[in-house]
Amino acid sequence: MYRPTVAEIDLAAIRDNLRAIRACTPPMTQVIGVVKGDAYGHGAARIAAVLEQEQVRLLAVATPDEAVELRESGITAEILVLGHSPADFVPYAVMNNVALTTVNQATTAMYGAVAGTHTVRLHYNVDTGMGRAGVLADNATEQILRSATVPHVGIVGLYSHFACAESDPKFTVLQAARFAVVVQELRARGLQPAMVHLANSAGMFTSPGVMLDGVRPGILLYGCPPVPTPTCSVRPVLSLRTELEMVKELPEGHGIGYGRTFITDRPTRMALIPIGYADGYLRALSNTARVILRGRFAPVVGRISMDVCAIDVTDIPAARAGDPVTLIGKQDGLSITVGELAELMGTISYEVLTGISKRVPRIYIDRRT
Repeated sequence: MYRPTVAEIDLAAIRDNLRAIRACTPPMTQVIGVVKGDAYGHGAARIAAVLEQEQVRLLAVATPDEAVELRESGITAEILVLGHSPADFVPYAVMNNVALTTVNQATTAMYGAVAGTHTVRLHYNVDTGMGRAGVLADNATEQILRSATVPHVGIVGLYSHFACAESDPKFTVLQAARFAVVVQELRARGLQPAMVHLANSAGMFTSPGVMLDGVRPGILLYGCPPVPTPTCSVRPVLSLRTELEMVKELPEGHGIGYGRTFITDRPTRMALIPIGYADGYLRALSNTARVILRGRFAPVVGRISMDVCAIDVTDIPAARAGDPVTLIGKQDGLSITVGELAELMGTISYEVLTGISKRVPRIYIDRRT
């Protein structure tokens, strides 16, 4: 690597977070390893390998291509595709232990028709209020029972998804109740899906009574809980680091960056760091974010460019080219969290993490070894 900008991934933190999550779930409840979105920007293949080592039996991805990537990287655990899968993916799925999501009887029939002599394993998505894919809860029971009679189809799972578990407890209770009715009706009529799952990261703590056969702690696994989790201590897995590229003296009244959105109000030492919006360090952080350098916070000044951004190191006179810089993570006793950047960007931690581009190499650290 010729460029010092990297994302450090702490694999020991993944292991510790998984153990903390397991300690917060009932003994018979499985933790589903959510590795969609390239494991929330952490690198799906490496994260999935760690989860497999830790006996996670089911991994969840969003797309068929993500499932193929895991299989081609040597992952053998069962995979669930949460999003839509086209008909031509079904033969691959049935031969490679990949379960698919179905959302209605027509999709189920399509999957069964192209499964050949094999059985395609399906998880049925029930829309209890999210308003996206899934069979509406009010008529789910009949559709799911009819779907279960389709040849070459096995309904092995049933799930729904909370819309606002972190912010609207009344609606979350309503969703859980709707889902419970569907599950009870199906079981009363003889359908017994092996894996019933509902709780996401927030739902595990705002609705702990709905940790059923499985839970899907996505962002929590990566150490960024969306709600307070006093009984479940997790820590961030990703740190974003670079080095000072150059330091330059600027006079008072000099602009920095496109649009001259920052004008120096004193003689200023400006330093460039090799990271920009093409790396996922977005323009919304211009003139608002800060980095850690030599035990101090240094402000980002001027507009962030595609490949570089500027910081003001006037108050850090010892700063020199080559000094390590932390944009997310801990350094010299200071810390910048993903949540802090998300707040500055007016978004959520998920988007910050998944937005770190492929141009930024992932460096894996496993302090266990």
